Amino acid sequence: MLIVLGSATAAPGRRDELVAAARAVASATRTDPGCVAYSFAADLEDPDRILGIEIWADQAALDAHMTHAHTLEFLRVAPGLVVGQPQMSFYEAAATDRG
Repeated sequence: MLIVLGSATAAPGRRDELVAAARAVASATRTDPGCVAYSFAADLEDPDRILGIEIWADQAALDAHMTHAHTLEFLRVAPGLVVGQPQMSFYEAAATDRG
């Protein structure tokens, strides 16, 4: 499994637009093959800081996600909605079943 953690800070006055774009891409992405989890959340200490949490079955699933229209649209609009460069971290983890 591949875990992706990200964060970005909304540009002044653009938080609502960033949240709307994040909601749209999250809703579409959750149906992508290999998507285990995909969500965004607001930082409790800085509501303009948006956190991204993604879990993918493997690198191939993430690579495919990066080619989808909904992802490309998010990547097109997001730079104008944030301050600076978003931060991304990637982690590989063994899948476990704790059911």
